[in-house]
Amino acid sequence: MSPRWSYSFADGASLPDADRVAEMGGKGAALARMTALGLPVPPGFTLTTGACHRVLADGWSDDLDAVLAEGVAALEATLDRRLGDGDRPLLVSVRSGAPISMPGMMDTVLNAGMTDAVAEALGHGCGDARFGWDTARRFVQSYAAVVLHAPSELLSGLSRRHLGADEGASLDDEGLRAAGVALRSDLETAGYEIPDDPAAQIRAAVEAVFASWNSDRAQVYRDVEGIDASLGTAATVQAMTFGNLGDRSGTGVVFSRDPSTGAPGMIGDFLVGTQGEDVVAGTHQTEPISAMAQRWPSLSTELEEMVDALETDLTDLADIEFTVEEGTLWLLQVRRGKRSPRAALRIAIDMVEDTNFPLDAETALERIAPQLADPPMVPVATDDVAGEELTSGLAGSPGLVAGAICTDVDEAIAAGGRGEAVILVRRETSPADVAGMAAARGIVTAFGGLVSHAAVVARGWGVPAVVGASDLDVRTDGVSVNGRFLANGTVITVNGDDGAILLGAHVPAMEEVPELAVVRGWAESTAPAPSAPTEQIDEREVERVLGLKGMGDAATVANILDVESDAVAALLAALVESGDAQELPQGRVRLLPDAVARVTAMYAADAARLSAQIEPVMDRFHVVNDAFKQVVTDWQMRTVDGAQTPNDHTDVAHDAGITARLRTEIHAGIEPIIAEVSAADPRLGRYTARLVAALEAVEAGEADMFAHPLKDSYHTVWFELHEELIRLSGRNRADEAAAGRA
Repeated sequence: MSPRWSYSFADGASLPDADRVAEMGGKGAALARMTALGLPVPPGFTLTTGACHRVLADGWSDDLDAVLAEGVAALEATLDRRLGDGDRPLLVSVRSGAPISMPGMMDTVLNAGMTDAVAEALGHGCGDARFGWDTARRFVQSYAAVVLHAPSELLSGLSRRHLGADEGASLDDEGLRAAGVALRSDLETAGYEIPDDPAAQIRAAVEAVFASWNSDRAQVYRDVEGIDASLGTAATVQAMTFGNLGDRSGTGVVFSRDPSTGAPGMIGDFLVGTQGEDVVAGTHQTEPISAMAQRWPSLSTELEEMVDALETDLTDLADIEFTVEEGTLWLLQVRRGKRSPRAALRIAIDMVEDTNFPLDAETALERIAPQLADPPMVPVATDDVAGEELTSGLAGSPGLVAGAICTDVDEAIAAGGRGEAVILVRRETSPADVAGMAAARGIVTAFGGLVSHAAVVARGWGVPAVVGASDLDVRTDGVSVNGRFLANGTVITVNGDDGAILLGAHVPAMEEVPELAVVRGWAESTAPAPSAPTEQIDEREVERVLGLKGMGDAATVANILDVESDAVAALLAALVESGDAQELPQGRVRLLPDAVARVTAMYAADAARLSAQIEPVMDRFHVVNDAFKQVVTDWQMRTVDGAQTPNDHTDVAHDAGITARLRTEIHAGIEPIIAEVSAADPRLGRYTARLVAALEAVEAGEADMFAHPLKDSYHTVWFELHEELIRLSGRNRADEAAAGRA
């Protein structure tokens, strides 16, 4: 059977959930689901992730042209509109949508199908010429940036020259028309020509969306989030709805609960007379969603009912994009919202305790495994966060952090690489800033609301952020706050809990959030009772070994678990077949994100039971661990003629001395520690046998068995033991590194 390259929203609704997301991406799948629920969704269709792979590998093809034309023709018939028509023109958006949400990382083109004649027709159709030409200039800017890759400096410079700093808001109708025509003409003179053919515009927009899967910012985001690069993105083509059609229109983004705290109730931003990019880009000061109830009370009530329905359907925090067109509400997107670590805990607790949601404690524990492994912290209640307040904004992402002001993305990346704490301060962030955001300890923006790019990404990554601090004037060499200049490098404190920005470092003592006590209680009550020894291989233990090692083959895993290699090989093959693991050269496999999440959840549940027994051992372990680091260094380096050189193992006496220290100092020190932790979890006892085997191999002359990453060497086994103790004590390797114990 030939692969299917597209689905209408109605057809996509009939697919099984997992297939729908894999084929149509998160955005297309959500639109199909909302269509099936009978919610107001503008019609459209989705070109699949398979089409993306096809285009990225082989380029565009005639059969994809046919698929695209068929989808557009169906839209034309449904809406009684036509591409390029002088009376009833059809305009579409072309949006990316990966199977795993990557907010703001890939490209979108709005108002595709635009020509001067279409702009005239839009204005004539609604009796507002300004609307037509405002929509046209938005298309020109979007297409030039996304499809033609016009440099941002050129595009912003030309936009300011012709439209002014307010994007044409102060121009009259004729002035706006002339400015848009001049902008397009100057872009063409500079080599960035926009085709007049509406169908060619849509095809080029789809190609640009597919290509954005491999953009630098998307790759950085995937690296941070651990998203599989082989997934690809879908491209959704959807009839435009116009939030810029006068003062009875607008656009917004709403969360079903507070994504910073998890508290119930809608929270979000909206703008009157604009299109959606203005809200999420962070370039405009938005209104809170609560103001919508005052302006359009009946629409606000309608939206609240839809939000409740979608949250119940997701059984999770819902992040919803909507447009109001002349008093009619349209839904454009729903996805599981990015939330802060503390909000994740609060939402899980509330939904487990609320019988309206089909969420049990065991499933919730899997969902919040990352928060159990790396618990969120809050200031100790008796400690006030005191200091000179420079200014304040919106609490975009909770947490408290101090660092040096840095207004340049490249500088933030360099400083983060040196281990320095920096606060990235920007007028607003864009997807191009994502690498700097990943390197920063905190984020501040002068513009944007709670659903801006900066706030959404920061919450998803657990980075404290303050957004919309409008008193800030961000410059290349620092910031100005109410006439006071602070150079890059000045230390400030960002309070993402209340939106304050303080001069200097003011981070008090911290403690774990109280919600952890509730979910740890779940972990204890749902933990399985210890089972009697059995010869049967536990698939979870196979996954645990692969999660610890990063990758492994059947023989390696079987040796660690002391089981038959053939049985392990069958389990590894099953993991690959189910899509939970990836096959690598030389018979090795590595876990993919879903399986990694299961391993993380397993350790979180184990830590809830065992941390009180493991934690007291850690100080003694670190003493031996520090000694072992020195022994490894001495094994790898030796002094020749007064200089340190790599050890080539030709000095038999040197190696014998290090091997003796390994047995008498290190091995003698670790054995009683393993015995003690094995009393808490007998599974840990196997580390003794593995270390003994490696030690005996070293003493027999196998130098590689001292420290070799692809063998069960002494150093490899030690590293895995350290990793397990870290996880079972409720911490993570980043905590250990920050404390100098990694």
